[in-house]
Amino acid sequence: MLKLLQLNRLLLPIVASVSASVQGAPDVEFNGFITQGYTHTSDNSFYGDSESGSWDFREVAGNASWRLTDRLLLTGQLMSRRAGEVDDGDLTVDYGLLDYRVYEGRRGSFGISVGRIKNPFGFYNKTRDVAFTRPSAVLPQSLYFDKARNLELSSDGFRLYGRYLFDHGILESELVIGEPRKDLNVEYAYLNNNWDGFFHDSSGHLWRTEYSVSDYSFVVAATVGGFKLDFDGPENPDPFTGEPGDGRVEIDLTALSMQYNWKRWSLTGEYFQQDIAWGSLGGAYALIPESTTESFYLQLDHRLTSDVTLFLRRDMLYLDKDDRDGSRTAALFGKPAHTQFAFDWTLGLGWKPNKNWLLRAEWHKVEGTGWLAAQENPNDQEKVEDWDMLMLQATYRF
Repeated sequence: MLKLLQLNRLLLPIVASVSASVQGAPDVEFNGFITQGYTHTSDNSFYGDSESGSWDFREVAGNASWRLTDRLLLTGQLMSRRAGEVDDGDLTVDYGLLDYRVYEGRRGSFGISVGRIKNPFGFYNKTRDVAFTRPSAVLPQSLYFDKARNLELSSDGFRLYGRYLFDHGILESELVIGEPRKDLNVEYAYLNNNWDGFFHDSSGHLWRTEYSVSDYSFVVAATVGGFKLDFDGPENPDPFTGEPGDGRVEIDLTALSMQYNWKRWSLTGEYFQQDIAWGSLGGAYALIPESTTESFYLQLDHRLTSDVTLFLRRDMLYLDKDDRDGSRTAALFGKPAHTQFAFDWTLGLGWKPNKNWLLRAEWHKVEGTGWLAAQENPNDQEKVEDWDMLMLQATYRF
């Protein structure tokens, strides 16, 4: 797979150049956006030192699409993202791919993409990188983990996709197979520490299918898939710290999504289950070799005007559905029980004063600390179970 991906990266500019010379001047489009956020929490840290009020959230991105022919498209995006201790602002490629529409007919179409491809997951993962396409300043953290954003966002590989138009609805399906992105955040998110080791190989697949009625008043989708992350640990792990050795983290996931839209209202709900097996790593992970994360949210949106939207959301997360109150983890590892769950009430407001600007404000009332990043909250004993968060965001697109 790695050799195939390397070959793809070498061929992409060659194919683009040849296609451009054959077809003449292609259609090129450039876009970008800048988002600046402010976060204040009563306790705990989210996007920097938020207890003191943090401006440490910033997204700057530029994307381009190059239509080489009617069926061939080259597109990509560069992103600089600063998010407290989780993202340091380095420039990265969020996605970059060559897409070929193999078939286009009256009833449907079929195509293939190669390169760095956005993972099809839930309603919002493929659009989470752009504030204008998110339903809130921060997505429900029970499903769309910001602390492991890159792993969820995109993979290096290929995508098969298709679309079929029925008399009263639209069916869309896509499959992505490739190597998910890995970074230090993945270690913190799935191993809860920066151990003396690293993830060196990985593979994954995601299959998503969506059906919507023709006027999009009702949409339902299902996602299934998983990732395999090989960890290269030290030859002689320290048994007193619970340090892991060589092994593999296996993640299987399922997401069910549903949305109902009528007039000025939208009701959206998503359910997520993630089976994680890490017992092969040994160390502390042998005590609980596998677990199942369960989460869901329900969000009600009301469009007060064409430019102003108000929403209310209930978001719930259990890191282990067989240990919902966290008592087993507390007994085994001495962690506070509230590190194993998080229940979030969110009230938010969005305003688009014109087509280029988006302003958001939202308030979170949270019980539990299950989705906080370990990088920003390294001491479990200092985490506070009941806390509040105010978030403000401004986005300009061009």
